[in-house]
Amino acid sequence: MNKANFILLATLVILGFHQVCNGANPDTCVSGPWHKPKPTPEGADYVECLSWKSMSCCTANFTKELAANKVKNLYNFHWDHCGNISQACETFIKDEECFYQCEPNLIYYNPVDANSTVRDVPICASYCNAWFEACKDDQTCVEDWQKDFAYIAGIYTCPASSMCKTYAEWYKNGKGLCDKMWGRSFKYEESDNCMLMTFNSSKGNPNTKVMPRTSSADFNSVVPALLEIVCILTAALLSECL
Repeated sequence: MNKANFILLATLVILGFHQVCNGANPDTCVSGPWHKPKPTPEGADYVECLSWKSMSCCTANFTKELAANKVKNLYNFHWDHCGNISQACETFIKDEECFYQCEPNLIYYNPVDANSTVRDVPICASYCNAWFEACKDDQTCVEDWQKDFAYIAGIYTCPASSMCKTYAEWYKNGKGLCDKMWGRSFKYEESDNCMLMTFNSSKGNPNTKVMPRTSSADFNSVVPALLEIVCILTAALLSECL
C-alpha cells in the first residue's frame, strides 16, 4: 500500500470512529405508511410534532391527521378506550406518536427483521417519570399497547377479558411505563445517553447525540476495537514517515 492510500484509509477509520462516538445524521427513515424515505425539512402545512419541523421523517399529512383526529383514522384506535384521558396524559401519548413517526435517529434502533418497529430505544428516565406522573390516574385496559389489544371488525379495542385499571396499577412507576407500554420498543435509561420525545427545536435535536447501541456490552466491545485499529494505523503511519 502506498503512503497516500494508507493515509486515506487511516483518515476514513478515524472519521468512522468519530461518527460512532458523536452520532451521524441519518439519511434514511424507519419504513411505514406515514414515514418519508429520508428526513427532510417541513413547511407551513406541518402542524403538529413541531420539535421535528426542521428535519422530520413524518409527512405533513400525518401531522394534520394527528391534530384533527388523534390516531382514530391512522390505526382505527382510540386513546380514550377506558374513558376520556387527561390533557396532560394525552400530550405525552401524542408526543410518543410524534417521536415514533418523526424522529430520524430511530433508524439506528430498527432491526432488519422488524419492519417498521423499533427496539430498545433509550428514553431519559426523567422523561419516563414525568410521563408516568401525567398519566398515573388515567386508565387503560392492557399493559402492552403494541400487542395486547384485540382487533375486531377492523378496530383495535379492549379484549373481552380485560379490565380498565389506572396506569399506576399497570406500570407502578416511570420505569415500568417506558419498559412495558410499547413492548420492547423503549427502555428506561438512567444515563445521559438517552432520548427525549419532545424538545425545543431551536437548540437542535438532542437525540442526534445519543450513542446508538442495544446494550452496554455492545458499546464496550465496539469502542475499544475501534481504538485499537486507530492506534495500529497511527503506529504504522508513523513508521512509514520515519
